Amino acid sequence: MGVFNYSNPFIVFMVRLANMMIVSFYWVLCCIPVVTVLPASAALYHCVTRVVMARGSGVTRDFFRSFRAALKPGIALTVIVEIVGALVYIGIQTGLRIWDVSLFGTVYMALGVLVVILCVTMLIYVPPVLSRFEGGMGIVLRLSMYFSGRRLFASIWYALLLAMGIWFVDFFPPALFVIPALYTDLIRGGVEKSMKRYIEEAGLLDAEEVREEKNPTDDTPSALELEKLLTGEGNHG
Repeated sequence: MGVFNYSNPFIVFMVRLANMMIVSFYWVLCCIPVVTVLPASAALYHCVTRVVMARGSGVTRDFFRSFRAALKPGIALTVIVEIVGALVYIGIQTGLRIWDVSLFGTVYMALGVLVVILCVTMLIYVPPVLSRFEGGMGIVLRLSMYFSGRRLFASIWYALLLAMGIWFVDFFPPALFVIPALYTDLIRGGVEKSMKRYIEEAGLLDAEEVREEKNPTDDTPSALELEKLLTGEGNHG
């Protein structure tokens, strides 16, 4: 096996690293408007899952195609998340001032921490769901809440990884151009397993296979299928 053979493990690693840097750069670029953070994160998840693992049609093409598809619901979701995040931040700041003053302050702070954990763990699943499923904001939020609750301990681990990634970027800013894709790669195995299992349990596997035969690059369940999924129709158990 030659050094420059594309099947060489070192070459494979370098190509994946380069792809991670490219999609991380695109993610940073698309996050600049602020209200596009979730669509950019959905495109990042799609690209890492489909392209970095050598199953897509190209980094740039796949990223921006996924970004455009997630743009409309993603902007609205981002605005909602940012408003809720601001309110939670204000609440936590209030809790820090009163938590040791009285029993009420302690309870208030404990509830605030619980809300933060639940919100962050749910938020981690929003980009994957947004990239994988078609539907309105309600469907995306309900599915994200379902996945985070079903695998709560894994979700908390993902949140800790996210916190470590943010800390590392704060310590070494240039890492911003690789950490987003690296973090996505670290969580994608568990996230994909949860989503695929859910699709199978809801009886959507056959529909997904038909869709891939028609268009191999589109494996997104429709809004109608999601409504059946969320209402329990076609569930095998």
